[in-house]
Amino acid sequence: MTPARSRILTPAIPAALVIFLSAFLARAQSPAPPRTLEVLDSGHYLAKVAEQHGKPLMVTFWATWCEPCRDEYPMVNELVRQYQPKGLAVFGVSLDDDAEESLALHFLARVDPVFPNYRKKPGKEDEFINRVSPKWSGALPATFFYDPEGHLIGQLTGEQKREAFIAAIEKTLASVPQK
Repeated sequence: MTPARSRILTPAIPAALVIFLSAFLARAQSPAPPRTLEVLDSGHYLAKVAEQHGKPLMVTFWATWCEPCRDEYPMVNELVRQYQPKGLAVFGVSLDDDAEESLALHFLARVDPVFPNYRKKPGKEDEFINRVSPKWSGALPATFFYDPEGHLIGQLTGEQKREAFIAAIEKTLASVPQK
């Protein structure tokens, strides 16, 4: 390389390095999307509910193959943003199977939920459904509401309007004993 050419390229190298490092650091500071969803069987589901003891809890069940779930989920996410600061604990459970996990992860990356999501372990459908609620047929979308003691106090099954969610969430928040 001639001296004249090296003088031309030299200023460009630090500028490119700064741009690269800035992009790298920005990516390193933002949380990476999950590469997998933790899988829950019925026992693990009940343990996740128990972990929220002392808090009113909402659990939403969904799947990528369920069109009403895909339509309802962003609205649920908005409501969680509104009600989490008021003490509502929330988690989601995908009923997608192993082959559909990448679709579920892609969906979550697009919707960017403000609450954790898990995936139901394939198999033993009836056992899982009955452990969540004996009154649940397994229809989706489905959302369950628990009081701070972990007792199931309500559920919404099938696609619901925002008003139905607000009423159920406010009832759940009202289940917190007043001090």
